[in-house]
Amino acid sequence: MTELNKVATQAPLAQHRLPRLVSGSMPVAPALDLPTASDQQFMTMLKAYRHSGGLLRAPDVAARCRPHSGTDVRTLAHWIAQRQVVSFEWLSRIWLPVFQFQRADMSRQQGLAEVLSELVGVYDNWQLANWFALPNHWLADTTPADRLADAPAEVLTAARAEQFLPTAQRLARY
Repeated sequence: MTELNKVATQAPLAQHRLPRLVSGSMPVAPALDLPTASDQQFMTMLKAYRHSGGLLRAPDVAARCRPHSGTDVRTLAHWIAQRQVVSFEWLSRIWLPVFQFQRADMSRQQGLAEVLSELVGVYDNWQLANWFALPNHWLADTTPADRLADAPAEVLTAARAEQFLPTAQRLARY
């Protein structure tokens, strides 16, 4: 047994880093995992939310919750299940944009509930997250995520306008 094969069989993690030997001596590079459409969508979302606070995994949001403010892990789980916050799943993890929370106690931003009530029947979770991340002509081409804290009434107006767009036009953007 060659030294390379011995190392590869003794350390399971090394198998992913070392070339495999086929028919004795020709190294074959390990298969590369090419980004999927979902991976590319996530990277786009990550970039879009960067300037409004970014994205956090649900356990990270839960760790920042402050029970004395009424926002605890159970409340966060309820919000996610009832679509009372923007969340989406990628690689079996739930991700939440930070813009929708008060940073001090992770309570929801004022106006978020009203905006979501207009949109949850129109969009799935990914589309909803995209809606908040993309420039909106109703908001002078700023994103709803950027405007929610300062102008919740304007974001609500933009959300209401979504219901009147033809379905094909609405979904073509996402």
